[in-house]
Formats: sequence, C-alpha cells, structure tokens
Amino acid sequence: METPHSRAQNLIKEFVEFSEKFGAQIPLAIPKGTLKTIDHYRDTYFKYLKDSEFKSNICYMLQLIEYQLWQYKLFKPQFSLESALFFQLLVTQGIVIEAVVFALIADPLVVTDASDRSKGSSTAEHANLLKLIRRRTFAAHVQQLRAMQIVSDEICNRLDTFREEIRNLVHLQNWEGRLYRQLPLADFSRQLKEFDRLLLDMNAQISAVHTLTDLLAYYSLDGRRLRGNVKYLNQRSGKGQIEAKASHDYIPFFADAVNKAPRRGDSVTFTLTITEHGVRATDIQPG
Repeated sequence: METPHSRAQNLIKEFVEFSEKFGAQIPLAIPKGTLKTIDHYRDTYFKYLKDSEFKSNICYMLQLIEYQLWQYKLFKPQFSLESALFFQLLVTQGIVIEAVVFALIADPLVVTDASDRSKGSSTAEHANLLKLIRRRTFAAHVQQLRAMQIVSDEICNRLDTFREEIRNLVHLQNWEGRLYRQLPLADFSRQLKEFDRLLLDMNAQISAVHTLTDLLAYYSLDGRRLRGNVKYLNQRSGKGQIEAKASHDYIPFFADAVNKAPRRGDSVTFTLTITEHGVRATDIQPG
C-alpha cells in the first residue's frame, strides 16, 4: 500500500521529469494528443503569435502549471512538500515568460504548417538567425522588445521585475538534497496573479507583429556598412575582432574578409553576415 511519504516521493520524481521534458528552450517535442486547455491558451494569451510549434509548447508549459497546482491539492502541509511544488511552479513560470518573449521576437521567422497548426519551423535561409536569437539572454530580448517598440516600456519593466523576483524566490530554496525552506503561500499566490496579468496585458497591447525586415535591421544584417575599430588580429590564425557601437559589441572576423590587413586600433568599415556560429564581419575596408 502506498504511504503518503512514498506518494510524495513519487510525485517529486514526476515533477522533475515534467520539468526536464518541458523546461528546455523551445522548440520542444509535443506530446501526442490535444487538450481543450491548449486552445484556450492560444485564444486567450497568444493571439499575436502564429499557430506554430513555438506557440503550442508555451501552451503546454502553461498547462503544466495547472497540472502542478492540481497535484498540490493532493498534499497535506505537514509533509513539507508545498515549498517543493512552489519551487517547481516558479521555475516553470520563468521558463514560460522567457519562452513567450523569445517566441514573440522570433515570430517572423516561423513558417507554419498548413496541415497542422501545432507545427512550425524556420526556413534554411534564416535558421542561423533563429539560432542567434535563441542564444541571446532574456535581458537582451527584453531590451529588443523595448527598442523595437513591440511592447511598451511599462510591460518591459514588468518583465524584468517579474523575472528578477522569481530568481530571488528560487534562490531562497536550498536545492541540494531536495531540502526546501518555507515559501509562504501568500507570496506564491501574488506571483501567480502577476504572471497571469502580465501574459494577458502583453496580449492586449500588441496590435501588429514586426516583420523579418525589422529583425534584420535590428541586428544590422540588412547590408548596411558599419564602422568600428580593430580590437586585435592574430596574424598566425587569421582571426580578429572588431569593436563597434552596434547591436553586437565585439564582432569576429577572418583575414580573408579583409581587403588590406589592418592593425590593432585601425578604424574600419564593414558589413555583417550571419553563420551557424554567429555574426561575422565581412568586406572589411579601411575607415
């Protein structure tokens, strides 16, 4: 017969498995089957995103939050498991917020599947740009939302505050040995309400999604010539780096992209290209 303690241990294991399954950066593998909850989230929170794998996986993570809240009702406080659940829920909320921001920025790169609304991909031509966006930090993504005026400064400030509060609450927990300090229900309830308001307010505010042209312009990948200074050049390997005041502070380059070998500190002009390894300076000329 299963005891409350063994039940608690089994559910902890389930939560860890769920977090590993859904907590990775999107795109994620979508479980088989569909639930009404997913359509509700699509229609309530994410009207501005294309129907795609990106959007569906965010919906599954939101569904995970509901699942965990439901599981919480099975526990009694004396088993001291409520903080473990809150920890998992806080982490999941942070993942959802980061995924929403990423998916909103990357939306112009998503090509939807005409036969299945839950599938999406990017074209081979723009796969490297999608990688570049995914590698950037949450803070950089919020900065991009603000700079491109995709959402208001007020929403961007709330995104930063929300993510910082989650970090602070999670860091109160002692993860080693699965020991958890007490996390008051009132604190978590407030966090969950702000999470819901933030998603709804984002959805209500966005009227038009930016275009691929806007994305290329933001990352200076639209063919314009940029100006910077050579930070260093290794003559043996042919690798160098340019310091520039642009969306990319330090830009790698290779000697074969240089018309005339520069020296450290030289002023140069160049254009940018995107590779699977990131942004690179090309067509470098004395500036």
